[in-house]
Amino acid sequence: MPGLSIVIPAWNEEDRLARTLSRYVPSLESRGEPFEVIVVSDGMRDRTADVAEAWASRGVRSLRFSNRLGKGGAILAGFREARYEYVGYLDADGPIPPEQIYGLVDSLRDVDCVVASRWIRGATGVEAEPLFNRLAGRGWNFLARSLLFLPLHDTQCGAKFLKRSFVVSVLRTVTLTNRAFDVDFLYHVRKAGGTLREVPVDWTHDPDTRLPIGRAIPIMFISLVGVRAMNLPIGRRVPARLIEWFNREWGHQ
Repeated sequence: MPGLSIVIPAWNEEDRLARTLSRYVPSLESRGEPFEVIVVSDGMRDRTADVAEAWASRGVRSLRFSNRLGKGGAILAGFREARYEYVGYLDADGPIPPEQIYGLVDSLRDVDCVVASRWIRGATGVEAEPLFNRLAGRGWNFLARSLLFLPLHDTQCGAKFLKRSFVVSVLRTVTLTNRAFDVDFLYHVRKAGGTLREVPVDWTHDPDTRLPIGRAIPIMFISLVGVRAMNLPIGRRVPARLIEWFNREWGHQ
């Protein structure tokens, strides 16, 4: 159906989710077009799902999972439940201004996937990231471009939108469910013939991030190498149980 489905992966995001919904929902309503916000709560230990359900009368749906799905697993679960023509996901901290959501969505008229970018001309940072985060992000992007040949300057900004046809086509091909999900997903969108466009945004760094950069770096690097290896001819020989083990042990990171 014509409209917009936004998935928000939320693990113990009670405080940040409440702020984000109070910013985003009124802006989405003002557009006057069908929309839904799907909050996916996985393995939570707080009131994240209750916060989402309090907005049920205003287009917010809540999916609860008792086990940890990881960021990617939560997004994929939300995609499977999405109802509308355009589908996307946003981080629970609300990284972009509400008024820029439909700017990204409108760019889908002539491409299959729109990626919000912090590192192309026209992008601005409302609150600067720490130097270590910026260096780690640039290093990650260099590796993603080198190993997966992704023509993007920023794969990790927490705002991406796609046409539903390409969401459906890649759901079964994405294997990573941890923080490296974005590059795995974008790689398979492009591999399926999808066209991508980066759009500059005014983004905000949240110092209360749930991502411990130092601990995540080695896991994400191994994940990136794994994506490259699994999509080489030899990758067909990787046992499915090995992928399942990795996601079970490290998929929530």
